[in-house]
Amino acid sequence: MRNRHLLMLERTLKTLTSVITAADSADLRAKRDGPDGWTPLDIVCHLRDLEPLFISRAQSVIDHDNPTFVTYNVNQLVIDNNYAAQDPAEALAELSASRARTLALFRAVQDDQWARTGIHPAYGLQTLLDVLMHIAHHDLDHIEQMTRVLAQES
Repeated sequence: MRNRHLLMLERTLKTLTSVITAADSADLRAKRDGPDGWTPLDIVCHLRDLEPLFISRAQSVIDHDNPTFVTYNVNQLVIDNNYAAQDPAEALAELSASRARTLALFRAVQDDQWARTGIHPAYGLQTLLDVLMHIAHHDLDHIEQMTRVLAQES
């Protein structure tokens, strides 16, 4: 299961790269997931900003017994980090660099560490494998969102 999800992390980054580089630059900033929804640029910035959080959670689970995970207000990050003014290629490059660190961290996990746990304030107890699976499925959710938004008629 873990190898499958590690492969998903590689593939979702490649998919995001293909979608972002193929999309019209104006569409990345203008098309939204509903009136108050995110643009594709917001989505890639969101993924970039959460990747270090995911790394931190995984490292905490490895280093500590049952750490409590830090959470963020993701909608506030859109405002605080001024996603609308960011460069999509730069955000993608930063996500790619963080993803390389994520993959390196998870590939170094020993067999007996996968069952170690941390506590997510909203979801409760999560194993290190759960953290890995969450990242992969989080990517997939946002890839679906991004492609759906980009497919909308202008």
